[in-house]
Order: sequence, then structure tokens, then C-alpha cells
Amino acid sequence: MRTGILAIWNDIAPEGFAHFERWYGREHLQERVGLPGFRCGRRYEIVSGGNQRFFAFYEVDSAAALTSPAYLERLENPTPWTRQVMPSFRNMVRTVCDVRMATGDLAGAYAVVLRADVAIVPTPAAGAFVDELAAQDGIARVQLWTAAAEQTRAGTAEMKLRGGDQLVAGALVVECVRYDDAERVAAKLSKSTAALLGISGTSVFGIYTLLCTYRRPDVASPRPA
Repeated sequence: MRTGILAIWNDIAPEGFAHFERWYGREHLQERVGLPGFRCGRRYEIVSGGNQRFFAFYEVDSAAALTSPAYLERLENPTPWTRQVMPSFRNMVRTVCDVRMATGDLAGAYAVVLRADVAIVPTPAAGAFVDELAAQDGIARVQLWTAAAEQTRAGTAEMKLRGGDQLVAGALVVECVRYDDAERVAAKLSKSTAALLGISGTSVFGIYTLLCTYRRPDVASPRPA
């Protein structure tokens, strides 16, 4: 069974920003990662490129954790803080993914993200490309995600509060040690790379800096899927 990911990109209305920051760091990460099957949650902010200011992802034992009764119960019964912040979300992208490929066991300070909004069908050469990229100096971890067959059901109380979500096909996420490493990776991810990964249609590229991480105390550091 593949490791799962909940991938999120969003903007926030200016008037809701201060609450958004407090909510994420003091309640939301801890609340979500405390659910069965969750391993950790990570928050990022855009440095260059992209079309949403924030990027976050949660690592779970498998994508099934994101359709479980315990998780759905939480989505249908938001906390007071969550009810206050959700209407401030803008341009929300949220997709349950399978980790198709992963190499490296470190967490980097920067993430280079190539998001496939329409389609991603990894080619036979994609695995060698991921391994080659992860072997380079300054690269902490490389992951290739594709949308899971089963998504969290639409129309939950949380989704209604923020007005709906966009689904994407998947993403390549390259965690880097330094910003110079991220810029080097960014230069490498050309149109030919998108073709090699099987990305077609609209895609979005950005470099993000890590804001914070929350990991379950009983879960070890990240390992390849």
C-alpha cells in the first residue's frame, strides 16, 4: 500500500491573515496530525513562481486515512477557530494523492514544486529521473505524487465554509537544503522534464520556503515510500 499525501495550495484574504497564522500554528497542524493514520504536516510559503501564496502537505499511512470515518467526522464538525478562518480561504486547491515515487529521507528548507493541474502519467523513465535528481548534492528528498482514485467527499462542512476546492492531477516535489539548490533544480525542470514525467495540460511551478513542521511524537523521520 502506497504512502498517502494531502496536498493543499491556497491564498488567504488580508483581513483573515492574522487569525490564519495563529490557527495553523496553535491548533490546526496538531489537530490534524493527531488523527489516525496521519504522520506529519508541513507548511510552506511562496518564494518565487506559483499562483497561490501557501503550500502545505500532510503525510499519511495511506490515502485511505483521508476518507476514514474519523477524518470525515472532523471535517463535518469544525472547531470554532476553523469556522472562523475557513471563509478567508481563497483559490483553494486540495487533492488526496498517492506517493508514486520517493527517494531521500531528509526534510529540506525549500521545496521546488511542479504541479500538474490536468494530467500526469509518469513514463517508464520517471523513476530513474527521480533517483538521479535525489542523488545530487543539496537535495534532501524527491517525491512524485499522483491523485488518488478516491478523494475526500465534496460538500463537507469545512468545504462549504471556504466555498469549494480545485482538484489537481499530482505534483513533483523536490526538497532542497539551500535556496541556491532550489534555484538549480528549478532551472533543470524544463518542458522536457514535464514530458518525461507525463505532465500534460496546465502546470504550475514554484519555489516555497518551509515555515514549520508538526510530526506525531511516535512517528519516525520520513522514509522512501
